[in-house]
Amino acid sequence: MTGGILKKPLIGDNGQEQNDSKLIRFVTFNVNGVRTLFQYQPFSRMNESLKQVFNYFDTDVITFQELKIERSVIQKWGQVDGFYSFISLPISKKGYSGVGCWIRKYPVGHPLHHFMKVVKAEEGITGYLKIKLDKQRTTRYRDDPNINIGGYYDILSEEDALTIDSQGRCVIVELSCNLIIFSTYCPANSTKTEEGEIFRMRFLKVLFGRIRNLERMGKRVILMGDLNVCRDLIDSAELLDQANIKIENGINDMSKIYYPIYKNFILNPETPHRRILNQLLTDSLIPECSKDGILIDSTRFIQGRHRLKMYTVWNTLKNTRPSNFGSRIDFILISDKWKDKIRNSNILPEVMGSDHCPVFTDMSFAIQEINCAPKSDVKIPKFEASFKYNLLNHNILTMFSATSNKKRSISCSSSSSTSSSITDITNNSNSVLHSSANNLSKRIKSNSRANTIDSFFTTEKSVGSKTKKTTKTIYPNQSRATSDLIISEPTSKGNIQKQKLTFKDIFGEPPKCKHGEETVLKTSKSSNNPGRRFWTCNRPRGSVNDNESSCGFFQWV
Repeated sequence: MTGGILKKPLIGDNGQEQNDSKLIRFVTFNVNGVRTLFQYQPFSRMNESLKQVFNYFDTDVITFQELKIERSVIQKWGQVDGFYSFISLPISKKGYSGVGCWIRKYPVGHPLHHFMKVVKAEEGITGYLKIKLDKQRTTRYRDDPNINIGGYYDILSEEDALTIDSQGRCVIVELSCNLIIFSTYCPANSTKTEEGEIFRMRFLKVLFGRIRNLERMGKRVILMGDLNVCRDLIDSAELLDQANIKIENGINDMSKIYYPIYKNFILNPETPHRRILNQLLTDSLIPECSKDGILIDSTRFIQGRHRLKMYTVWNTLKNTRPSNFGSRIDFILISDKWKDKIRNSNILPEVMGSDHCPVFTDMSFAIQEINCAPKSDVKIPKFEASFKYNLLNHNILTMFSATSNKKRSISCSSSSSTSSSITDITNNSNSVLHSSANNLSKRIKSNSRANTIDSFFTTEKSVGSKTKKTTKTIYPNQSRATSDLIISEPTSKGNIQKQKLTFKDIFGEPPKCKHGEETVLKTSKSSNNPGRRFWTCNRPRGSVNDNESSCGFFQWV
């Protein structure tokens, strides 16, 4: 797997690779639209194959958030060779949110075959959603002990619970090794409304409450995904700036120096979501929070508190990724009782394709405990994408072939019918009408041939005696907006010079910013000055203490 992000082998004290344990990798990635991912390297070379993506990450368990897909295209993402697929989509909003979790299938005879086998799976966090048992019967997850995972946290009415689970935000999978994986995309309340905050807190309370219940039942839990919460002050560049805290090299633990500020950041009554997340963590900075914690932040556990600017999301509109001015809201939180199994964990900021970056964690399991996994065969859960979305009896190639044949059949039938009608007319008409009918038949056939894939690439326009032919090449890596552009006629050199002169005449020479560099022209999108042009520093936004980032220069045109 050339160019992939491979697991590092386990090395013993003798310097030799260990054979008495196996590594299992977990990856979380908010892709912000799974189709968009394939517009970036190295994924653009993978023919929209999720299997190739998963192999690139060398992962055993992977979760994507913000799939932004609809049921009509679920076949493409719901059947991945060699993986169990579990996908939750919003009930009402199309092309919004959506979470997927894929578990690698190991062949019979492989040490991890039974250990990684999926035994149960659920959609949502409340258990009130329904699952289809067969063609006639459905049931709520919580009502059938044969399919439910349990541990339900009942603080909501059924109506409120169904609202919580209506946005396609969580997939829960139980493996035979006594592990329960929560793949989540938690609400953010970006609009800062009271209603949004109530929804967010209800979701987090039910989610965290259920995780606690499952741990009490003796299960081991991994919570992975975009939690949309910064757990610590060092996890937000913007909030560090607001607190006037400058990141300095050589400081082992900034929280000890600025502890009162850190404590207020976590316990601030205006941000209760941050407090309840810290109450879930055994490694919270605040003792009153960590005393009841049950999960550990695997990435911080490996990287330590001295690792700063370890961000997982950046503001795309402000182009803050180049200066690494972001925040960390993507986590892989693991049962504290399994923290001794964590071997490696890190962010992957070099992987493009989204405003987020992936996060991975490698865990080591001894062969002895792997061999203790139950050996009984279990049925694949009804929530597996093949069953839930009825993909078993559908093949994508067959579907397209059938559609194509149907179109050809209709086209032939139409042409045949038209030709037949024309023939009937011409039998009772003169030769001139007969000739016209033949021409009409040819035009009909020509039109049906034009409705092929070639017509998307080449079009001909006849204007008077001149014929202009415009060819559009669509590159697989281009965005839709780019590929929709049509190449116009070549512009003469004189016209180009006139355009340049016109631009300078209107806007003038770019002024210099505080760095002494030419500024860039932008357009205001604010409600106060919509469409107004202004000059600003060309460097990406960053910390106020970072001389390499934007100097803040601003000047209206």
